[in-house]
Amino acid sequence: MWDTLVRPGPEKAAEYRAAGWWREQTFLDDLAEAARDRGDHPALIAYEGREHARTLSYAQLQAQTARCAAALAELGVTRGDTVAFYLPNRWVLTPLYLACHRLGAVAVPVIPALDVRELAEILRESEARVCFTVDTFAGIDYGARLAEAAPETLAHRVVVGDADATGALDFEDFFVRTPWEERRTVDPADRLGPDEPSLLLYTSGTTGRMKGVVHSQNTLHAAVLAVSRPHRLGPDDVVSIPNFATHMAGLTYAVYMPLLVHATCVMQDDGRDMELLLDLIARHRVTWAYASPSYLVDLIAAQRKEPRDTSSVVQVVSGSAPIQPQLITEMRDVFDLPVRALWGMTENGAVTVTRDDDPEGWAGQSDGRAEPFMEIRIDAEPGEDSGRLLVRGASQCLGYLGQREVYEAALDADGWFDTSDLARHDGRGGIRITGRSADRITRASGYKISTLELESVLTRHPAVREVAVVGYPDPRVPGSELACAVVVADGEPPTLEALHAHLKAEKMAEIIWPDRVQFVWELPKNSLGKVLRHPLRERLEIEHAARR
Repeated sequence: MWDTLVRPGPEKAAEYRAAGWWREQTFLDDLAEAARDRGDHPALIAYEGREHARTLSYAQLQAQTARCAAALAELGVTRGDTVAFYLPNRWVLTPLYLACHRLGAVAVPVIPALDVRELAEILRESEARVCFTVDTFAGIDYGARLAEAAPETLAHRVVVGDADATGALDFEDFFVRTPWEERRTVDPADRLGPDEPSLLLYTSGTTGRMKGVVHSQNTLHAAVLAVSRPHRLGPDDVVSIPNFATHMAGLTYAVYMPLLVHATCVMQDDGRDMELLLDLIARHRVTWAYASPSYLVDLIAAQRKEPRDTSSVVQVVSGSAPIQPQLITEMRDVFDLPVRALWGMTENGAVTVTRDDDPEGWAGQSDGRAEPFMEIRIDAEPGEDSGRLLVRGASQCLGYLGQREVYEAALDADGWFDTSDLARHDGRGGIRITGRSADRITRASGYKISTLELESVLTRHPAVREVAVVGYPDPRVPGSELACAVVVADGEPPTLEALHAHLKAEKMAEIIWPDRVQFVWELPKNSLGKVLRHPLRERLEIEHAARR
């Protein structure tokens, strides 16, 4: 199953180890060390809705990890199997990730914003043996979604909450109350090594097919160090990340970074509730937070409405979309805090960050510079200010599951990975992202839409003859994009509501749906019949500028 991966050669791996970016230890060793040295210290403080759900000390986290590993073994999960997590930010995620490492299984996180269609594809492609979800969240029946999406290869469905409704296993009964660690022996030899596949994350692809990005614990370790070292995080820190912990950014900073530095993570399942985040910052004295730009906009509004004590916070880090200077100014005015910028991808975690030795407001002009273990290169045409951004180094993933040719197509002979982003030099050894691939749209949340995938579903609507989906500026969060479906109608033009109803019936995640629709008599095409997106995008940008 893993023979399609592209791993660093022995010399490169030895180089990473010698420099300290890779290691022989794993995150299970970090857990054992924290449980031994500060067993009573809170590892995780979790909230469901606005209520405190559970606090796990490091000793309790170690015990729960052992129980979850034994429970998975009881379900027949063995070394090399895959286990999926279709969950909001619940406390169960951290021990489940670690339990997979202990059992030798590969974790497959799935963000809850995805619907039946995407979930079914991920479960099928990954050949997951077990999938965890909640009964309901944000008014959505996730238990029913999983039951509908589950392929025949899925042996067990586990539900946190009311499991009886869909005939799934009850998480509390099976994974919390039953002492499987006293009944089942998990062979220590089954533990995943630091270089083995341990995490399989799915991201939208420009070809329409989702890509399964594979990471080892060492590539994740390097991704954590890219943030923890320049921001000098340690055991006294309390971190909070409202982004999904089933997304690369969320799981890196909410699960693995606190574990590595023996800090505390405060987790909330409703990541959009910025009033709750402010309450948690004040209550638990949060020192470091990561949030996408759209979250910061809401955070500022919530603080202006009802100020809380946020004096404990030292740094706020943002990424997923370029941070505009006005947002940085407002964060300074409202919170008296600097904002640090971060750029990375699912394929490599954090690559560049701004730091406290940068000028004030630098995150409004730069996405930062890399740590020594990640190299960055900009390939610009003569006379051009920006060009293709290429990266390579210790946090780069091991490739795409089952799509070796796709991954290798993004690599050159020297191992440089083409990110599909455009960037320019910032003048201080870092970069500023200036654009993205024409066939991807990046929302303010950081979620990337495959335009080809969305188009393929829209063309099944009887009133759509042809369609091109293009991005246009999001007026709420400058630097991010909304999606417009440019349609050549077949008969009566469909309304945006009709297109949404069609996508809902197709079980496509709402986060992918277009935000507006425009109609044209014909799409612009080149001599080979390929749709030209640039003039469509240019027209939308002109309209956006005229409205400002």
